[in-house]
Amino acid sequence: MLHIAWSAGEQYAGEASLDVGAAFVLARRMNLPEQQPLVAQTIDGSTYVFVRLPYVSDPALVITATPGQPVVHRGQRDNGAIVELSTPGGGSTTPAPGQKISLTHSGSRVELRVPDLSFSAVVTFDAPAAPAPDSGTMQLDLETLQRSDAWLVGAIAVALSPEHGVVAHGDLKQAFAAWRGIEVPSDGWFDRNALRPAIESRGLDMPGPRLNKIVYLVERCRRTSEFPARLLADVRARLDATS
Repeated sequence: MLHIAWSAGEQYAGEASLDVGAAFVLARRMNLPEQQPLVAQTIDGSTYVFVRLPYVSDPALVITATPGQPVVHRGQRDNGAIVELSTPGGGSTTPAPGQKISLTHSGSRVELRVPDLSFSAVVTFDAPAAPAPDSGTMQLDLETLQRSDAWLVGAIAVALSPEHGVVAHGDLKQAFAAWRGIEVPSDGWFDRNALRPAIESRGLDMPGPRLNKIVYLVERCRRTSEFPARLLADVRARLDATS
């Protein structure tokens, strides 16, 4: 069960509980009456918050309940709107338009800010039971990579790197965007929201800002044999299909 406590400014607030497969959606509806610029509805188990604002996309945000971690999809176009995901521990991510991100921490906050609207949703959920670390039952596959940018960036970097080298920054960025179905992000966005989290999630500290992050990431993944050969082959096949 997924629980969402949402608010839109100081005037509107609500809560929603979602079963697996249902979604929470924030979207634009310009046919709402001027005296009622926000409406919340439950339709077939999903919760919809409609707003009468031209800056908001249709949909702007979609939070889907899954058997594992909930998934946030940013539908909001790049029109100056601020979309941010933050964890209870203080970490934050800015998803690109069209990007989907799995929430790994219960209590994470999803925010969207445009003129005349400051929307916030706090997402709480029960973390899926994980196998014991030494059980040997955890199998990496493409579905696992799909749920985590940190895993995905690492797998793509290793899959595309030659045996005695590493993939170029631009090629890695383009491959990540193609996989996620988003526009190719800027270097700064990619480093901040994808590459650096991939390194930090593995418990590594960057020795210095000028060090090639991709070299550091690929060497670590290879040294620990993080991705089996069959998975890397699947990643290459998936990338070939999207190119």
